[in-house]
This record gives sequence, C-alpha cells and structure tokens, in this order.
Amino acid sequence: MSQSPLSGKKALVTGASSGIGRSIVRALAKKQVSVALMARRKDRLEAVSEEVRKSGGEAHVFVVDLSDPVATASAVSEAAEALGNIDILVNAAGVAVQASLSDGDYEDWNTMVNINVLGLANVSRLTLKHFPKTGGHILNLSSMSGHRVPGKGGFYAATKFAVRAMTEGLRQELRASGNLTRVSSISPGFVDTELLDLYFNDSDDRSSKYDRIGYPLLQPEEIAELVIHQLTMPATAEVTDILVRPTAQTT
Repeated sequence: MSQSPLSGKKALVTGASSGIGRSIVRALAKKQVSVALMARRKDRLEAVSEEVRKSGGEAHVFVVDLSDPVATASAVSEAAEALGNIDILVNAAGVAVQASLSDGDYEDWNTMVNINVLGLANVSRLTLKHFPKTGGHILNLSSMSGHRVPGKGGFYAATKFAVRAMTEGLRQELRASGNLTRVSSISPGFVDTELLDLYFNDSDDRSSKYDRIGYPLLQPEEIAELVIHQLTMPATAEVTDILVRPTAQTT
C-alpha cells in the first residue's frame, strides 16, 4: 500500500455512524489516518470501527449526544487521549426536519440548533485545544441549503447558513491570532443518506422520495472523496467551501 500524504494523521469525525460521516471514516482509514468516531448509536459506531480495524486501521468509538455539552467535552478529551493528539476534525453530525418558520414545532427547531449549530461550535472549540501548534484542519459538513433556502426548510437552512458563518468566522479569528489551522466546509445538495428521510419526514416510502426528486442523488462516498481532496491541498492553499450538487439538480 502506497503511503498517503495523510498517513499518520489523527482525525475526529462526528456523525460517524452512518451516511456521509461513515463514508468519511472509511476514506480516512484508507489513507492511513487513525480515527475517533463520535455519534449516538453505539451498535453502528462499533460496526464501522470493526470494519476499520479489520482492514488494518486504528479506530476508537465514543458514544455521545452532541446536544449535551458536558458529555461532549468529556468525549473530545478522551478521544484526544486515545489518539495521542488530533490533526483533523470533520463535523459531519447533523439533523434535518421540515420545520417551517411560520408554524414549525419549537422542539424541532431546538433539536436542529443544538446539533447543527451549538454542537458543531462546541466540538470545534474543544478540539482546537488538541491541535498541534502548527495548526490542524476543521472541515464542516454544511449543505446547499446554506446557500439558498428550500421551500419548507427555512429553519434547517438557517442552521446551515450559520455553519457557513461559523466556518468563516472561526477562520478569521484564528488568522488574527496567528493560528494557521485551516477551516473549510462542503455544501452538498441531495445525498443518498438517512437525512433524506428525516428531511421529507412523511409516510412515503423511500423509493417514492427518489421518484419525487426525479434524478440520481449524490452518494456519500463522493462527498468523502471531496473531504480527502480538501485535506490534501497544499499547506499554502485553502478551499474554504465546495458546493456540490447532483448533475440534474436545478436549484
């Protein structure tokens, strides 16, 4: 196996139990990156972790709900100890509910803010303490909804606009202090993951949702490839955001 530019790096990935997060873990492991996996579902985390270990990689599991700041602080500290240090943070955890701004449910709003905004900000803040002095890389999974607002997803879009703001805001704060940690994001359109089910949030079966969209979706593995691309850019270059959509998507 040829050595990757990422070989020997240590990464923390949130939302690692399924979808894009799981695909990112697999892609990083193939590049000889040691990975700490964070999510709420222990059985799924352990399945991904076992897959990495069987392929010769290093993986550590941390079951945590990112809406709990105390538990999150403990998990990040334990992850840093298990890995030895952290070079890369991928914030892939997220939740989507069709909760409109005019009559949406407050608890749905609260859930999205706690995970998509506060959870991401908190993990980033905590992980920065464990980056090397030369700087690391924080990569946030945003959404196309962070660039334009979908019909019934106004509140979800608001959380993703916030991710864009936090990505650029943190980057500016770090540069002002002389910290060269790179902070970037990827904003996908429709991706074939469980998040699609949560977004539509109705009784239709999965195939009818695909029929409603009307074109092939992006695959989680394709987003993981973009993550590797961003992480392996030369140290003098920083891709701050990638907006990627299915070829046939019109909005």
